[in-house]
Amino acid sequence: MNTFRVLKAAVTDVATTQSGARIGVLQLSKGFTLHTPNFIAPTSRGVVPHLSPDNLDRNTGVVGVYVALEDFIEKAPQRVPPLYTWPGTLRDFISLPADNFLILAPRRSPAIVCPKPNSDANISILTSVGFRDLPVKDYVSAAVKLRPDIVISVADIPNMEKPGKTRVPKIPVRTERWLDELIGRTNAGTSSKEAGTDAAAEHRPAVFAPALSLEHVKQRLYIDYLVDNVDKLCGLVFTEADHLLDLPDELQQLAKYHTDVTSGPHEILELIDRGVDMFNANFTGLATDAGIALHFTFGDGSNEGGVPLEPTDLATDMWNEKFATDLSPLEDGCVCYACRKHHKAYIQHCLAAKEMTAWVLLQIHNLNVMDRFFEAVRKSIDQGRWETDKETFAQRYKRELPEKTGKGPRLRGYQYKSAGGDKKLNDPAYRSLDVDAPEEEEGVPEADAAGLQKSGFAQVASDW
Repeated sequence: MNTFRVLKAAVTDVATTQSGARIGVLQLSKGFTLHTPNFIAPTSRGVVPHLSPDNLDRNTGVVGVYVALEDFIEKAPQRVPPLYTWPGTLRDFISLPADNFLILAPRRSPAIVCPKPNSDANISILTSVGFRDLPVKDYVSAAVKLRPDIVISVADIPNMEKPGKTRVPKIPVRTERWLDELIGRTNAGTSSKEAGTDAAAEHRPAVFAPALSLEHVKQRLYIDYLVDNVDKLCGLVFTEADHLLDLPDELQQLAKYHTDVTSGPHEILELIDRGVDMFNANFTGLATDAGIALHFTFGDGSNEGGVPLEPTDLATDMWNEKFATDLSPLEDGCVCYACRKHHKAYIQHCLAAKEMTAWVLLQIHNLNVMDRFFEAVRKSIDQGRWETDKETFAQRYKRELPEKTGKGPRLRGYQYKSAGGDKKLNDPAYRSLDVDAPEEEEGVPEADAAGLQKSGFAQVASDW
């Protein structure tokens, strides 16, 4: 049974309109438990960047990962993506450790805006080879066939900051219809033909519904639908926090999941104060890519006397050459693998040599910093120190992370926002030694007639 329970709410000023921070527990049907507030690790093609599955399992406290379907279907519709014919689960496909639960979403976090708008039956996605359409029925079939622990329903998010008058009414209607289709399929369970075993046929993932960034009056019918089906939902997914407090009481008791946190821990604390329970801590991976080591702590009582503090940095740029002879760990007192086994000089050397071990060690350390941070947040709320600890943290640390100074690993195509006329961000890995040789033209493979007939989950269901 997939359930979320609020265990305790922080003491808040009754004059405020905010719901306040809270601690809770999310229990999933396969035995996974997530104590909230907590963070989820986003993945790239099913893998937490820079970490192999064994490193993720042994050297981090990550309990859940976020996986996007658009990472795996670049071959469609010309060819059948391997994931579409995979006989097992998505967990098996990406070799996810047994102790980590899996969240399936249609798009990455944060998603890149696609130039083509969504339609009634498709959403626009960005694969590793360009923009594509993903039929919603294919995504629903994927949610059933691949058996994730949590599935996020599709939201009709427009490709513009402020949708027009004719566009706004379509957003809640489409989102509700797609959510209804997902609930219908997941509540029915996985068919024995799709699952292959009786045990798998009983699997029902927890469904998280998208919360739309629209005024309450413009999505009233959609919110009414959520209230009517609240017993079939486990959580709500937000990409913006503007409408967190506009929800009816019935929906306030669901887990709240924010998927686009990119600025840093100050933003996380502000969202926790507004009742958010789960986060995609995207800035952690961005810091690792930039060669930056996090070193912030929460709730250590360092400002109990109320003396104003000079704000310190949230992190350290390890590209700085002054660390070339520094034999101290990334953070004093840290017991993560990177700090126990290596020092700043070694990591700075690996960065300068473009040795990928540097990013492996930084990712291990940064994820452990996040794990300690959220553990301290939960303890602070439980002990009634939330307001004091939050104010102390705001005084103690600068809001922005340090600027990137070095050149990190090769950028993946979805790590930047595309614009017309932009040049490629990565230098070519290979070049022709014959300067007079014409450049090879990029082309799209010719469509395979058989592949076109079996390009989606819905179309190949008969083959399972």
